[in-house]
Amino acid sequence: MVEIIFLKGSELEELLKPEILVDEIAKAFKLFSEGKTVTPPRTVMWIEGNWWGIMQSYVPEYGVGVKIVNIIPANLERGLPTIQAIVTLFDPVIGSPLAVMEGGVLTALRTGAASAVSTKYMAPREEGALAIIGTGYQARYQLRFVSTYFKPVEVRIYDVREEAMNSFKKYAEELGFRVVKCSSLEEVFKNARVVIEASTTKTPVIHGKYLEPPVHVISIGAHIPEARALDDETIKHAENIVVDSREAVLKETGDIRIPLEKGLIKMEDIAELGEVVAGKKTGRKGGGITIFKSVGLAIQDACAAGLAYRLAKEKNIGRKIEL
Repeated sequence: MVEIIFLKGSELEELLKPEILVDEIAKAFKLFSEGKTVTPPRTVMWIEGNWWGIMQSYVPEYGVGVKIVNIIPANLERGLPTIQAIVTLFDPVIGSPLAVMEGGVLTALRTGAASAVSTKYMAPREEGALAIIGTGYQARYQLRFVSTYFKPVEVRIYDVREEAMNSFKKYAEELGFRVVKCSSLEEVFKNARVVIEASTTKTPVIHGKYLEPPVHVISIGAHIPEARALDDETIKHAENIVVDSREAVLKETGDIRIPLEKGLIKMEDIAELGEVVAGKKTGRKGGGITIFKSVGLAIQDACAAGLAYRLAKEKNIGRKIEL
C-alpha cells in the first residue's frame, strides 16, 4: 500500500512559517544555479483565454514536485481565487507518490519566501516605507515574508480596485503596520526603500522617474513575453538586476526580453538569485536601484512541498490516505 498525505492550505500556513521557509528556499535557489536540480522548462497552455502551467522539478533533499496551476483573472468577479493549483510530491528514489497539497497557498508562500531572500541580500539598510502595487491575494504573503527582513516605517499601497486596497489595509493594520492608501503611482513610491509589484498588469507600473534610491524593486507580475511591469528607465538605471532564472525570464516575461532586444541591458549583466546566495554575485552594490524579477520556478514548489511533507510527518498533520 502507498500512503499519501493530503495537506490543506491552512495546514501549509501552519507548517511553512517565514522563519523556516525562507532559508530553505534560498538553499533551493543555490542548488538550482549550481546545476544540481533537474528543472525542465514549464509547459504552458492557453485554455479559454487563460494561462495554465505544468511545472516539475527534482531538488535534492526535497524530492520531485509537480504542479498544475492556472491564472483566471475573471475569477475576481466570481468571488473565486485568480490562482488555483495542486502540487504533488514524489520520492525521487523509488518513485512513490508521497503527498498532494493545495497549490494556491503553497505558491503564495514560496513566492513570498523568494522575495524575502532577495530582500535579505539586496534591500538597502536605510529606513523607509514599503510600497506595494497590487493588493490582491499574493500581496499579503509578500508583506508577511518581506517584512521579516525589511521593517518598514509604513506600508504604502496602490491598486486600481478600491475594495482590494481597503481589504488589504485592514489585513495589514491587524498585523501592526501603519498603512497609507495612495491615489496614484507617483504617490506610492515616496520614501520607499522596498517596492513590491504584485499586480496583473501588462504595461509598466514601476516608473524609474518616481523611484527614490536607494531602493530595491521586486516584481512578481508580468509573467508573459509581451507583458511588462518595469519601464525602460527603471531597467536602464538599475545598478543590479537579479532574476530567479535567466532562461525562464528570457522566455516568459517582457520585463527582461524586451529590454534585451532594445539593447538596454545584456544577458551577462543579469545575475541569478542562487548566485547571489552563494556569494558568486553581488546583491547590492551601492545606493542605487536593485531589481529582483521573478516568474516563479518549479524548484520553489518542490522545495516547499518537500519541507511541508517532512514537517507534516514530524507533527502528524494532514489526512493520510492509502492507495
